Amino acid sequence: MTLPSQMAVNASILGSVPTGLGHYALGLVRALDALREGLIVYTSYPEALSGLRATVRRTSHLTRPERGMRGHGARLLWTQSALRARVRMDRPRVLLNTLPEGILGSRVPQVTVVHDVIPLAFPSQYPRQQFYFRRLVPAVLHASRAVIAVSEATKREVIAAYGLSPDRVHVVLNGYDTAEYGPAGPANDDGGVPYVLYVGSLLPHKNLPRLVEAVARVARDTPVRLVIAGSGRPARVAELQRLAERAGSPLELLPYVDQWKLPALYRGARLLAMPSLAEGFGLPALEAMACGTPVVVGNTSAMPEVVGDAGLLVDPEDTSALAEAISCLLTQDRLRKELIGRGLARAATFSWERAARQVLAVLDEAAVP
Repeated sequence: MTLPSQMAVNASILGSVPTGLGHYALGLVRALDALREGLIVYTSYPEALSGLRATVRRTSHLTRPERGMRGHGARLLWTQSALRARVRMDRPRVLLNTLPEGILGSRVPQVTVVHDVIPLAFPSQYPRQQFYFRRLVPAVLHASRAVIAVSEATKREVIAAYGLSPDRVHVVLNGYDTAEYGPAGPANDDGGVPYVLYVGSLLPHKNLPRLVEAVARVARDTPVRLVIAGSGRPARVAELQRLAERAGSPLELLPYVDQWKLPALYRGARLLAMPSLAEGFGLPALEAMACGTPVVVGNTSAMPEVVGDAGLLVDPEDTSALAEAISCLLTQDRLRKELIGRGLARAATFSWERAARQVLAVLDEAAVP
């Protein structure tokens, strides 16, 4: 009779073109594997996990996130059927879900990670996600023995939205790839015109129209351009291009940037701007600080937790304040150097190893009968 494996990880969100959630799963799994033997990982893209000690179970390619809503629907069906059967066969002591997609009615204890509940705050902008966040997510969380929130802000929002007991929700801040993101290394050539960088999706809560307008205001007096590295629906891309053309502001849109190219893009930027109306964590701000790039971020949700006093925090709905902060970092070298130093020190307090150790503590506690 074989003994149960120590733990299993549902990393079905990891695909061939990793999203932010995919990079979270990848970074955490690698760190967990380095700390603990006997790991089992379920993913449709095992190539990303080559070289690990873990046992990797290949799942259907239909569940990959790059398939959009179809992939999302396929993952939900796979979770309640194929994953349920696979976990019953593997018999782990505990299952970690790297996002709120878990088995309902499972006999195996589960720990589920919540990154944000942003669609609940903007229902008109995310109508298709309301059923998922109002019905499926609370069912998964209540079926989990413990919940991990990636920030204190997310913890507060999860408790308020779903009525969970605060002692069941544990905060574990994200890490980042310390081997890739650092101040030393190649930097993109700005071509003589400094660029403000944004990295992330083009979703409505990212507040990009205000960023386009803020950079346009600064560009009237100071040479600068905006580089947006992120993909989105064609209609949103077209909207941003129209806004930039009307404002007379140079805008470069990079639909998708390979992960290995991001550090040079950060290092070449004069600053990173993230004026989001809400963020569950805000990983690009952390990566930018680690690369020695100062940041301007919104003063809402999780951003103060990530940035602290190492960046400029502004009201994301105040375009003038956003423009002023961008202008300061373009024109005040002393301030910029000070924030670079603070950012490097701040980033050094985050790592996937630290996150994995905290996650392991939650998993071990949840696995106790």
